[in-house]
Amino acid sequence: MIAIASQIQEMELASRLRETEVTRAVQRGTMRESVGEMHIARLRAGIATLRWLERNEAKIKARVAGATS
Repeated sequence: MIAIASQIQEMELASRLRETEVTRAVQRGTMRESVGEMHIARLRAGIATLRWLERNEAKIKARVAGATS
């Protein structure tokens, strides 16, 4: 299993790279700005979800362990 912290790092890198790609596509006229913003917002939402999971990992694991015992 890949640690949540590592997943967050990878998603942050992917987000920065994607932002660069989107900016260039918008400048070239091959992507509407609103579409690019939507893609970036989705990546940021994924990062926010992973951060939430990281903050709550112990509680989630305890809850799952309690539910399965």
